[in-house]
Amino acid sequence: MELLFEGKISVKAILENQKRDIFQVIMEQGKRNKDFGYVYYLAKQRNITVSYQTKEEIQTMASSSTHGGLLVKAGVQHHPGLPDHSLSGFLCHIDGIEDPYNLGSICRSLYAAGCNGLILMERDWSKVEPLILKASAGAFEHLSIYWIQKEEDLIYYLKQHAIPLVMAHRKDAISLYDYTFPENFCLALGGALRGISAQLAKHSTQNIFLEYGRDCRYALDTASTVSAFGFEIVRQRRK
Repeated sequence: MELLFEGKISVKAILENQKRDIFQVIMEQGKRNKDFGYVYYLAKQRNITVSYQTKEEIQTMASSSTHGGLLVKAGVQHHPGLPDHSLSGFLCHIDGIEDPYNLGSICRSLYAAGCNGLILMERDWSKVEPLILKASAGAFEHLSIYWIQKEEDLIYYLKQHAIPLVMAHRKDAISLYDYTFPENFCLALGGALRGISAQLAKHSTQNIFLEYGRDCRYALDTASTVSAFGFEIVRQRRK
């Protein structure tokens, strides 16, 4: 399947990583700047065809006017499973994500917060990958993402490598701000439409909840919750 990605952030993110097949880079004819030079360099390093089109031709191909004269034709992102070796650092598992913009925002926050790996349930996002990548400001490409077929795969992997599972779950929970994250762990959060599954909850090492500044009877959206947890982890790990 061939997809069209637009704009310097998406194009550079794709070329900087090895997460999909890249077929062609398209650049606006006669336009030159630092980003164009860098994209051209990366393409030539990887033996990727570079073609030049007029501004009008590129506009006809693109879905918006924010492409900046840079497009790339590429395949869908590869979906690696969990590796045989033990992953280290801050891992995050989120289930129940339905919206591509939400997934992009989640990737953006996790990458900025230093997450070492996002673990997602296998799903076909192929048709909306350009939207996800744009919403993530390139993080969908930069962040290590691992795909599982079922929750049992994650449970087995964490047990096999003695990685504690920490859950954003209110039952028997302590405040996020009273918890000290270990060096290696997996944080699990439920999506906006459903929380943590009962099966996964049974394997939690510690449940934690996010304190609010006032009495609110609603849950934050997943991207906001991810940001709150992620940057508390950053705060705790400051040297």
